[in-house]
Amino acid sequence: MFAALHDALNPALFWEYRVTLLTGLKQNVYIFIESAILAVLIAFVVGTARLSQRPAVRWAATAYTEFFRNTPEYVLLVWIYFVLPLIIGKMLGTHFKLSPHAAAVIGLGIACSGFMSETVRAGLRSISSGQTEAALSLGMSRFTMLRRIMLPQAVRRMLPEAINSLVSLFKSTTIVSLITVQDIMYQVSMVSVAEMRPVPLYTGAALLYCAVIILATQVLQQLTEKWRGRGWA
Repeated sequence: MFAALHDALNPALFWEYRVTLLTGLKQNVYIFIESAILAVLIAFVVGTARLSQRPAVRWAATAYTEFFRNTPEYVLLVWIYFVLPLIIGKMLGTHFKLSPHAAAVIGLGIACSGFMSETVRAGLRSISSGQTEAALSLGMSRFTMLRRIMLPQAVRRMLPEAINSLVSLFKSTTIVSLITVQDIMYQVSMVSVAEMRPVPLYTGAALLYCAVIILATQVLQQLTEKWRGRGWA
């Protein structure tokens, strides 16, 4: 029994295909970085808009947040990859197609922005109203007040929750193989079909994912703690 278990979990097969699998993992990392940048940009715009004094802007931002927070990422990816190009093609009267990589970045970035915009809103709301009233009474514009008074303090308070959202975003990159992005799970599936030995491959991929996430989380937490401790945020 132990011999059979050892044979099933033998990591030699994972090591044999290490170059192929690491190439797939690089796709996950690229998609994560690009999606994270997109999510942060959208989150700051939507999170700020949720505090707007104009009801229409505030309601539109709230609708965006609630819609994308409650839409499954898989559904969003499939819709953006298969349906959105058809709609754009109809509007433009020509054939339009998104690459799997672009669809994955847009889908995951938008999905994550729904959660991060709430983090931005909560961070901005945590700043006392007395500071904003004092800034406005001194003649600051709302944009200057946001940039110089609110954001430097709010970002410090947003960081712990933002890191959690980024970890969830990296985990979500495991589903991009469903729209044919050649990430590590796609490569594992292809090698498994060829070798007919899925156990060591899927186990190795799971362990590699856990190692990358734990290492990245620890590094990010150390960096942000130093950043916050020095008062740079």
